[in-house]
Amino acid sequence: MKKQIAKVIGSGILASFLVGTIFMIIFLIIIDMQTPDYYEDGRPKMNCFGGLQYGIALGIQIVIAFLSLPAFLILFKQIRKNKYFVILAFFVGYFLYLSLILASLSEFSGEEYFIIIPWINFLVWIFYYFKLRKIINRD
Repeated sequence: MKKQIAKVIGSGILASFLVGTIFMIIFLIIIDMQTPDYYEDGRPKMNCFGGLQYGIALGIQIVIAFLSLPAFLILFKQIRKNKYFVILAFFVGYFLYLSLILASLSEFSGEEYFIIIPWINFLVWIFYYFKLRKIINRD
């Protein structure tokens, strides 16, 4: 049973990371395509930090992957028996990350929220949570 749980959590972290990274990069490409390369008077825009947003997006995904690691605490029987501990262990990283973002709410614009809040990661992680609940309830 522990092997199945570890496999579900590991594949959930990997799937969440990959899907979240692909979604963020596609979203950033769409934003870049809409941003003009020239000022209104015809001068070209100089971008000294070209590609930095992709590095930041990848960094956010790595942080989210590391914050998802407490889900492996579910391997302990004491935590696995209580469904509230399972929920807490599985989602504590997202709760911490969202509380950090909500604390600095005034510093971000509307389109930045789609980049800094891992919406797709959370949806994938919820899917794997239900897969995990099915395994735990079966035993």
